[in-house]
Amino acid sequence: MKSKLNIIFIIFTMILVACSNSNNEEKTIEFLEAEENLNSNIEEIEELAFAQNAGKKILIAYFTWADNTFVADPSSVDINATTSASVLPPGDAGLIARWIQEETGGDLFSIITENKYSSDYDECLNKARQERDNNERPRLVGRVNNMNDYDVIFLGFPNWWYTCPMAVFTFLESYNFLGKTIIPFCAHGTGGLSRTVRDIRRTLPNNVKVLDAIGVYRPEVRNSRNRIINWVKGLDY
Repeated sequence: MKSKLNIIFIIFTMILVACSNSNNEEKTIEFLEAEENLNSNIEEIEELAFAQNAGKKILIAYFTWADNTFVADPSSVDINATTSASVLPPGDAGLIARWIQEETGGDLFSIITENKYSSDYDECLNKARQERDNNERPRLVGRVNNMNDYDVIFLGFPNWWYTCPMAVFTFLESYNFLGKTIIPFCAHGTGGLSRTVRDIRRTLPNNVKVLDAIGVYRPEVRNSRNRIINWVKGLDY
């Protein structure tokens, strides 16, 4: 869909250049006609994309620190601190997941480990690093019993040590994703997406379609609703 929009933009630009060679009255008329045609074409493309995506069953699976720890006194957490916001439900990835659900109507599934992580950020990351270094697969609580029914899986997670939390790989290795589309989304610090998408692709069979991910800088997550909604609207899955 994005390539079609780019083509329309180029055509629109050419029309503007052509109009510049005409007198002001002709330029105004042609400009308004071009603008009307452009808006009409964009609406048609958006309707086509919606029709293509409609009818597909969507799952929004996500791993978030908030659902995998225990905070004895939530009122003691400084939600304005850079690392603290994600320790309280729904967490960064959980918040993004809810916005995706608003737009798609998909089903939510929180990836939860049997053993919890510390609510202390440094201790949590130390354990996460140990799991990564040992290539561990933490045991999960709960399953998606009807995974075969889903066509598209949005997959959310934080960036822990330049990759996904190991529990995400446990999730990916627990189901058959043949013929499905995986769409990653990530809440991250200064490391960006790092190796997250690459490692997801390496974990899945080659015949599983993995779209490019969206990454949201952790301190900006709470103000990113419009960005997430627009990203989802632009997807062609």
